[in-house]
Amino acid sequence: MSKIKIIVCCHKNDIRKSSDVYLPIHVGKAISNTDLGILGDDTGDNISIKNKSYCELTGMYWAWKNLKDVDYIGLCHYRRYFDFNHVGRRFFPITTIKSCVFDQINLDLTKEAESWLEQGGSIVAKACHLSTSVYYHYCEGHYSSDFRILGDIIRDTLPPKYIQAFMDTQLNSNQFSPFNMFIMRWEQFDRYCQWLFPLLQKVEEKINIANYSTFQKRIYGYMAERLLNVYIAAEKIKTKQYPVLKISEEKEIDDMPAMKYLTKTMLQDLATSLLSKL
Repeated sequence: MSKIKIIVCCHKNDIRKSSDVYLPIHVGKAISNTDLGILGDDTGDNISIKNKSYCELTGMYWAWKNLKDVDYIGLCHYRRYFDFNHVGRRFFPITTIKSCVFDQINLDLTKEAESWLEQGGSIVAKACHLSTSVYYHYCEGHYSSDFRILGDIIRDTLPPKYIQAFMDTQLNSNQFSPFNMFIMRWEQFDRYCQWLFPLLQKVEEKINIANYSTFQKRIYGYMAERLLNVYIAAEKIKTKQYPVLKISEEKEIDDMPAMKYLTKTMLQDLATSLLSKL
């Protein structure tokens, strides 16, 4: 296959995948007191200083501006990876696995995934299904006024296809692909970044987050999760969804008997699935 890089967004010392395909990036390195010993997002053209509000997007921006000679580009997280080989259970969008078996997991792209990309398709995370619209789901967890500002800017500044896509994917849909995770052709990625970052800049100019909590200050990362779905719909991009493997942070479970762990994680995944519908 042509050259592919999947950046792995990291912000602390932890397990992470590194290979010819996976490229760990220390996101927010410009404002970090820790040296992870890996490539940082604070070199070249970057927005590393914005990591507290842009989250993994600072790594994405760095890749856009600084990576060269790449045909396909993707993004995942140090504890979240695409489950190309269906290591987990297919019927959950997210499957939790033990950190002690991380090195044994096959995270390589399958021939099926490679073929899909070569045909011009893109890969995104398996959609989460909600009991309410994506728009109201955002408003329940964050400030609704911020999302209305985003909607107003889209309506006032973007072509009709994006306005319609915003309505279709946010107001009239109860599912979206989360985590800002994707793999796509570099040319498509370039067009997406040219659309996304100026749009977020316009939103940033309208909202004062100085008094927001640490959680709410992640606003632009959360908005981008929804905007990826808007862009895909507006541009009519063909996508294939893959479930996500989440590497557990519960250190105490590493010595847990296999059947007890399996029962525990199945219940956790079921609870996550049900809660997302509330």
